[in-house]
Amino acid sequence: MKMDTVLFYLFVVYSIIPNIYFRYFSKCVLKKIPVEGKRIAVTFDDGPDPRYTPQLLDLLKKYRIRATFFVLGEKVKANPDIIERIVREGHVIGLHANKHIGAPIRSYKAMKKDFHDSIEVLRGMGITVNLYRPPWGLVNIVSSKFIHEYDFKPVLWSLHASDWSKYVDEEYIEKTLLNKVRPGDIVLLHDGRGAKDAPQRTINALEIALPELQKMGYEFVVPEHDSAVRV
Repeated sequence: MKMDTVLFYLFVVYSIIPNIYFRYFSKCVLKKIPVEGKRIAVTFDDGPDPRYTPQLLDLLKKYRIRATFFVLGEKVKANPDIIERIVREGHVIGLHANKHIGAPIRSYKAMKKDFHDSIEVLRGMGITVNLYRPPWGLVNIVSSKFIHEYDFKPVLWSLHASDWSKYVDEEYIEKTLLNKVRPGDIVLLHDGRGAKDAPQRTINALEIALPELQKMGYEFVVPEHDSAVRV
């Protein structure tokens, strides 16, 4: 058997099969919240970012909305004051990664270090988390093992607005949220990374969409109430 064929089959076992199971068959992965009336969960990835996350927190405070922030360990380390504010204002913190690199191309050693470093940064602030969302929603056989060992509840999403893309404008984000949201949705948005100024477009769209969603009767909740606590 040729080496490239062997490598292909190894990649299938290491990444493709675990991802298919993770995204479509695992009963442990949360993609929607239990539907009890018009309840949705708004989540933000890739922060905290000092340019955008404080603006977003101001907006959420204005409308008394709780959200979930899936944070990057390296950004937590650089912006501990923002993490303190997120917790203080009643939002939930989940783990995204230490560095935003897709799991399919990462080794056992790299994944082990990523989980360890990001968890230790948060523990150093007295914060423990039990929600986890992998970068791009992708896993491999190793990261699946660590998700289980650390007893994380993996969270994906049921609605996103591609708000990270340079091809998406504020109007598209706003219309996606207002026209496509359904009770029980976990909504994926971003307060960091993406195309140039992408999080600013998200914030501008939310300025319009959030009060409109409230007028439509939607209540904003978090996936689990005890997901980020002081220890």
